Amino acid sequence: MSVPCVVLAGLESGPAVSLAAGALLAGLGEQRSTRPVLVGLDSCLWRLLYESPGRAPRVLDPALHTQAVAAELFEYWTETADLAVVVAARPLLDSWEGVGGSRALDYAARLDAPVILVLDARERGATAAATVVGARALAGKADVAGIIVVGLEDGPAGRELDEALRRQTDIPILGRVPPQLAEQYVRQLAVLTGTVKTIGPKPPANAALRLCEEASGYLKLDEIDATAARRGYLPAVTRKLFARDQGPLLGGLSLGVGWGPPLQPLALENIDVLQAAGVELRPLNIARDRALPRGISGLLLAGQLDEEGLTTFTANGPLMAEMARAIDDGLPTLAFGGGALLLLRRLSDSRGRSHQLVGAVPAEAELIEWYTRPRYVRVAATRQNPYDEGDNVLYELFDLEYLVLEQESFAYRVRTADGEAQAEGFAFHRCLATSLYASMALSPALADRFIEAMRLAGTWE
Repeated sequence: MSVPCVVLAGLESGPAVSLAAGALLAGLGEQRSTRPVLVGLDSCLWRLLYESPGRAPRVLDPALHTQAVAAELFEYWTETADLAVVVAARPLLDSWEGVGGSRALDYAARLDAPVILVLDARERGATAAATVVGARALAGKADVAGIIVVGLEDGPAGRELDEALRRQTDIPILGRVPPQLAEQYVRQLAVLTGTVKTIGPKPPANAALRLCEEASGYLKLDEIDATAARRGYLPAVTRKLFARDQGPLLGGLSLGVGWGPPLQPLALENIDVLQAAGVELRPLNIARDRALPRGISGLLLAGQLDEEGLTTFTANGPLMAEMARAIDDGLPTLAFGGGALLLLRRLSDSRGRSHQLVGAVPAEAELIEWYTRPRYVRVAATRQNPYDEGDNVLYELFDLEYLVLEQESFAYRVRTADGEAQAEGFAFHRCLATSLYASMALSPALADRFIEAMRLAGTWE
């Protein structure tokens, strides 16, 4: 029997899905070893799932992962879990970036997993039941096993919708989150994500999670648990990314992995690929640790950047100086997204504040805008790129403008709509730094070349 699994999907875009997902993980994540898996990356939803109980979430990205790779990743991520909760970043019937087979419905069919629909019932009447009826009709043979209703009013309209759901759909209602709680969650989420500006301090970062914990009390967790067990048996997939443990061959290679303020984890599949290859991961808290871990053969800085935590890192002068020295001495380094920003000389954040940083990259830049969902770009690796080669697909989660740029050796050429190629990323001293994000699941050769560079470089003492 495959690991119990449910696919959670909304009928439309909005915060109802994140509230239902957070509530589900808050309720079941404390009881069982639960692995959340996002289909498509939504950075706000990712952060909520990362803060929730259970194992760290992972992302299946239809724009990057073929169905075969996605199947292997999912099996690897869930093989030791008690429960898998697949959360769709897009509504049930909507594709991701127009990719065929990328609907939540398609993933439910391939995983042979039941679907739990999330219905946002705020200020809606009985006609909202038609959305559920239509979705079930279009779901074909998929097992639509339940509904979580968010924001169902106590008045006549709410009672009519409740009755219509019972009479017209015959789908069990597995939870009813009250409207007051739903509205409070929507307001706090808007403030935390910057959608709404407020005077005074923001609510605590875990405010949304606390509301999810409260909402979990309105879910029928035992019935949801039983629903997840209805998943059918799936044969083992062919392993390529995780085919073998190369630990003995690597001779104990260890990799320093940056984490802590202001670097926020993201996706994490690169960690899985490197660890499965036999690389020992050595955590580096970039806010607290004053030096790199001794004996490492490489450094990984990847993730989102919390602008409010930048001063915590910039106050750590000893570590910044050692990072600059190690990279200049040729320590193999990968820096993606927010990790690459830490290596700049100076960064102006989106609020205009200026931060003096590591200075390994001869550039200064300004953050313009953050994206909730990835923007994909096609790139061609340059000959100077130490680890990547050929064409690739990377993605960005922020808009960056360079104010000072002295580097001559770039890592990529980005293909633009008008046919011109723009330079992107930096390649120097065995370091690849790019504001874009790369997936080793899409390009396992990138991991192989990085590991080989670590082998040849020896250890940092």
